[in-house]
Amino acid sequence: MCTSGRIILSTVLASLLSSCLVVPVGLITENPYAKEKLEPLLAPNADRKSVRQKFGNPLVTKENQRYWFYANERAMVGVLAGSSSTVLTDDDWLLVEFDQNGKVVFAEARNRKECASNGICFDSFIHADPVSGPIRPSQPKQDECAIYLYLDRLPWPLPAGTVRYYVDAKPIGVVDSETYLFLTHPQGRIQISAYDLSISAECQGGKPLYVRAVKKVDWSWITGEDLAPVSQAEGERNIKIRSPALFD
Repeated sequence: MCTSGRIILSTVLASLLSSCLVVPVGLITENPYAKEKLEPLLAPNADRKSVRQKFGNPLVTKENQRYWFYANERAMVGVLAGSSSTVLTDDDWLLVEFDQNGKVVFAEARNRKECASNGICFDSFIHADPVSGPIRPSQPKQDECAIYLYLDRLPWPLPAGTVRYYVDAKPIGVVDSETYLFLTHPQGRIQISAYDLSISAECQGGKPLYVRAVKKVDWSWITGEDLAPVSQAEGERNIKIRSPALFD
């Protein structure tokens, strides 16, 4: 919310505490990702520099700077009831995609409950829609394996949080218990790490490899209980109920 909007809202709240009133705060707040503000990003020469000048540094980047994500919380409605008040917000997000030369090829703003038209979603976690998104797991070649990395769910109501996976000591990406990472890898031995755990697994040509991480139930977000391959049947069952995550 802009400064003037906060001042006006505070004044309204202070003067009407004894009544019940719905105030359309959205009329005095500004949408930073309005259509007219995105038009410069669709110009032929728009690049990372121009995006940064317009919107600042991104909140998150993915796929080696291919995708930039921005987010904003905007007050829309103030509900005043007696001595209490509530402000309802509109959580907007902006996705900008670049080509290999750093030029903008896609820019779109959405509500936090909506996915972008290219199938990338940013609700509680950044992921791709399994049907309309850009990530399509495929059958591996005979000299490589297909690797699926995911995080097991903990018994309700314990949150599993997130975990970053490493393959051959290289950071690959982050998943939560609703997403997975997919990649292919040359056949042979492969080193996979997550939390404070690391394993060596066999990457068999033309076959899938499913690896599951389990969070240790403690107060740390960096300790794991287990990291191990699972059977193809178990892996397929778990991947089917998850959405693909984007790489770092």
